[in-house]
Amino acid sequence: MHPALHWFRRLVRHRIDAARNADTTFLLAVAALVGILAGLAAILLGMAIRLAQRLLLSAADPSLDALLDLPSWQLVLAPTLGGALVGLVTTFLVREAKGHGVPEVIRAVAVGGARIRGRVAVAKTIASALTIGSGGSAGREGPIIQIGAAIGSRLGQALGMTPRRLRTLVACGASAGIAATFNAPMAGAMFSVEVILGDFAPARFGPIVIASVLATAVARAWNGNLPAFAPPPCRLASVSELLPYALLGLLCGLASLFYIRANRELERFFRRGPAARWAAVLRPAAGGALVGLAALASPLVFGDGHLLASTALADTLPLWLLLALALAKTLATSVTLGSGGSGGVFSPAIAIGALLGAAAAHLASPFLSPADFGGTAAYALAGMAGMVAGSMLAPMTAILVVFEISSNYAIILPVMLTAILASVVTARLNRDLSIYTASLARRGIRLFRNASPDLLRDRFARDHARDDCIPAGPSEPASSLLPRLLASDASQLYVVTPDSRFLGVVTLASARRLLLSRNPALDRVLLAEDIMRTDIPPVYPTDTLSAVLSRFADFPSYDALPLLRSPSDPTLVGSIHYADVLSVYHDEILMADSTSVFSPAAALAPGQSLEIAPNCLVLETPAPPDWLSTPLRDLRIPDTANLRLLLLKRPNPAGRFVASIPTADTRLAPGDRLLLLGTPDAIHRFRDRA
Repeated sequence: MHPALHWFRRLVRHRIDAARNADTTFLLAVAALVGILAGLAAILLGMAIRLAQRLLLSAADPSLDALLDLPSWQLVLAPTLGGALVGLVTTFLVREAKGHGVPEVIRAVAVGGARIRGRVAVAKTIASALTIGSGGSAGREGPIIQIGAAIGSRLGQALGMTPRRLRTLVACGASAGIAATFNAPMAGAMFSVEVILGDFAPARFGPIVIASVLATAVARAWNGNLPAFAPPPCRLASVSELLPYALLGLLCGLASLFYIRANRELERFFRRGPAARWAAVLRPAAGGALVGLAALASPLVFGDGHLLASTALADTLPLWLLLALALAKTLATSVTLGSGGSGGVFSPAIAIGALLGAAAAHLASPFLSPADFGGTAAYALAGMAGMVAGSMLAPMTAILVVFEISSNYAIILPVMLTAILASVVTARLNRDLSIYTASLARRGIRLFRNASPDLLRDRFARDHARDDCIPAGPSEPASSLLPRLLASDASQLYVVTPDSRFLGVVTLASARRLLLSRNPALDRVLLAEDIMRTDIPPVYPTDTLSAVLSRFADFPSYDALPLLRSPSDPTLVGSIHYADVLSVYHDEILMADSTSVFSPAAALAPGQSLEIAPNCLVLETPAPPDWLSTPLRDLRIPDTANLRLLLLKRPNPAGRFVASIPTADTRLAPGDRLLLLGTPDAIHRFRDRA
């Protein structure tokens, strides 16, 4: 390479390295690029879907009349063939291309360092175009969210962004996808912070808004500035209408629960039921065939549900057919995605909600005067918000998306009421799991607030118990208990029988109340069993620390809980302290963050160093022989070597090195490798010493 070109490349690399993780302007510029690329990807996905529709359904964006004119064999064959092709893509190319797409993005942000393979964007475009274009019941917003997130992730990885900024760029891509699909920039931004990140921090919200705005601008330049739906005029006619809207919110909450459960059960059927014997490549074809058979009764179940929602807004269907189509669309979507098809659940939820809202209007109108009835379209729009909010537990996104796709502020009150009630009902009945996080939970990934991984799910009480319990007999007088309690460092005594069966605790609060009583003779009369508390929740050795932490949250007056042998054997074997659980949780957070931050350094070869910041090097080196078998606290590495020990890489039985964060008690063993952080001078001195 020419010296001048080499110098220029080093200069550009240095400028990027200096700006990528410190300059907010640089992050905004990258977010803008992500938004533009995601907008173009949304356009490309739309073109691919229309091409598939033209090839398999004989028309791009076919109308209801066009679908009714298709022969029966084509209605069944098209989704079957599309499903077979999708099976080939997801089986032999990219497995992540099947299903919703959004759970995979949430998982990548929460536990995967926000790293998404670039090929996912290509495979998801092909698989989703085949699924939706052949008539599969799925939306295009899920695929474009995953595609946009993959664009943001790959661009951030190419620029060497930190995991925190990488998560922001993934959220930028997701918001840009929603914004470009629905022409709804506000809803796109809110979806990312409410569903993908679960974090409303201003530092993240700014880049997300930039990406959302630019993606919308790109989509409008191609498609025009038109709302996704054009409902007839509607309004909130009177305050008395809020009652039927409240009932609609409850109905949408129950329907959302059914939607989530149907997705779960049909996915389980295709994975573990009789269909599990079929080859993975054939399951999407079987799902497509079932949807095609349903289309023989009504082709409206085809596609993302736009036709269904528009029909519900136009109020052209009777009550029984609205309810039947809502059920059919729920099952068709669950079959399409459960069998391995590629698409989203957002658009079908909008269609189902519109049908339920129109049905609610039919039920409410006989009880309202014409002056107090705001129109079927108003109920349909509120139903859209209810189903989106209930199924995704994202009420703010639901409110904004309905407002933006309808451009109607007059119905904002019923939309808000319906969305909030639906999300509350679903959250209460489904243990705070949305259709996205429920999918992750089935794979053993439990998240807090849709964003943070449950870091304590693999830590058990038996490994973090103390054996310093101070026992007391039930017949021991308070006059002897109080001095023991006040003289010790413990906050409570454990009342047990002679054979160590746990009965209760005597706390400092109990002692304080007794000491402050106006009858000093009480402490000579009362026994331990008279003043002990029995409402303390026990802990068992096999309980996870997540469960233990929840019990501390429910009983904040206790800073330690008794550890009993088993539910059937109340023998006291130790105690679990709140401070210890918090310490473990802190260590797990540090482990997760540090491992992801230093993952490039963790891949260094022995003796290789890496500059991670100006005047800061990371070196991987074998553990020096004179450091072996000595606790790290005694080595005093920062004082003796002017270095910091970041990670310990130790070979497992298979011979692979596993990175971990050492503690002060860790003793180095032969074969260990160390990841050290220091200045170039300190690194060079250590190399010369070794």
